[in-house]
Amino acid sequence: MREIIYIQAGSFANYAGTHFWNTQESYFTYDGEDEPIVNHDLSFEEGRSPQNQPTLLPRLLAFDQKSNFGTLAKTSKADTATDASLDTTWRGRVVRETQDPIPQSEYHARLEGETEEDDLGRTDPNIRYWSDYSRIFLDRKSVQPVPDALESTEAGWSVGQDLFRRYNEDTELMEGAFRLLVENCDNFQGLQMMHDTSTFGGFSHAFLTSFRDEFIKASTLNFSFLSGADPNHAGPDNFLDAKRIINDALCLQSLHQLSDITFPILNPSRWSALESRLSQGLAYDKNSLYHTSAVISSLVETATLPLRLKGSREDIAMIANHLNWRKCSRLGQLGGVVSLPFPMTEAMFTDLYCNFSTGLSNKDEHSVFARRNVTRGLQDQDLASFDAWCDLSSLQEPLISSVHAPAYPLPTSFPSIFRHTNPKSMRITSSLVTAPSTLIPLTGYARFVEQTARTRRSDGVLMSMGLESDDVKELASALWEIVDGYGDDRE
Repeated sequence: MREIIYIQAGSFANYAGTHFWNTQESYFTYDGEDEPIVNHDLSFEEGRSPQNQPTLLPRLLAFDQKSNFGTLAKTSKADTATDASLDTTWRGRVVRETQDPIPQSEYHARLEGETEEDDLGRTDPNIRYWSDYSRIFLDRKSVQPVPDALESTEAGWSVGQDLFRRYNEDTELMEGAFRLLVENCDNFQGLQMMHDTSTFGGFSHAFLTSFRDEFIKASTLNFSFLSGADPNHAGPDNFLDAKRIINDALCLQSLHQLSDITFPILNPSRWSALESRLSQGLAYDKNSLYHTSAVISSLVETATLPLRLKGSREDIAMIANHLNWRKCSRLGQLGGVVSLPFPMTEAMFTDLYCNFSTGLSNKDEHSVFARRNVTRGLQDQDLASFDAWCDLSSLQEPLISSVHAPAYPLPTSFPSIFRHTNPKSMRITSSLVTAPSTLIPLTGYARFVEQTARTRRSDGVLMSMGLESDDVKELASALWEIVDGYGDDRE
């Protein structure tokens, strides 16, 4: 067995992760039903529910600010240590104030009420936190509420790293919860990670550095959710955007070193170029984390499905080696078509395909180094059109591969974002790609960082991030080296 440990860090990552795990729960089968299509043991371990009943629990660490956990929030070891310190150092009167417990979510109340399961998903419930629509139980070690920082962690590269070090010291994270997850595996293969760069970029860098210190041979697959700042439409004088862009650039450079393969994902605020294609089948609220994370999660879950399929021999290292066969393409692209109409034609696959890593048009989609496709719910007629679309590329096996699987299941926790109906399953294609076009967004980051290093007005930005001018110059140089790996001559 080749178990995977999952890491989620940040609000969007946990919204997407909750959808991901709800989909895994939908694969569960019970007495008399067909065999599941996935091997649950790769992603789940045996445990106990809050009612002390045997159940399956995700092999997961979920990091977020404590205030974002909702009803899952718990008192962490870090909080307990702080309280104990106050008790031993302060001799005066101590007054403790406790907050009222957070009420049960509307979705969970529906689940426990008399509402029929089929009726639950017809209207979206009120969602306050990502835990509000979770359909699975989490073990205590999976719930990792990071104390709300006294200073903002938004684009705080150094602050995030310091926060991880303090959290690791206070909770013994790597020697405690993470070590226990690894020890519960028969043959640990690596990490599948999702994280928000804006709030958990430095934190994730420090986590991966600590992980790599011990698990040198383990593989890592990363989906990195970028901030909303666009390096091509922001100047160094825009203080917060400048911080976000430099922080994103630091994350990309870090992941290029520490992760086997990484797929940067555009912030939903930058999906404007994709909206005409997405709106063909979806009517989502681009300002809703609940909605936009469902779109991304369906693509991530589908693209990584071969890791979990029964009978599949694929693992994270195989995916990384396939996509990064050139040994200089560790940053890839995630794309696909969410909610396919029927029937699909070859032209429709081109017209509806959305690249969530670059936001670029489809004219260069067939100029790629390697591609891994997964389709869900396509019929013979659709598959013939899909194969014709794939043939437009000059790629041949083994640089291109396709896996065809049953339709993507839609649990009642999935939002009502479909334009024409509320289906119980969805037709979808998702692709992991490495391509020359990755150099286009990377060049934007490299140029912005290079410009920042030359501008004295940027000193305040760098100081607020704990960086010096030389750090930014080195970052620019490192980014240009990554760009060169995709064939750019900087002209």
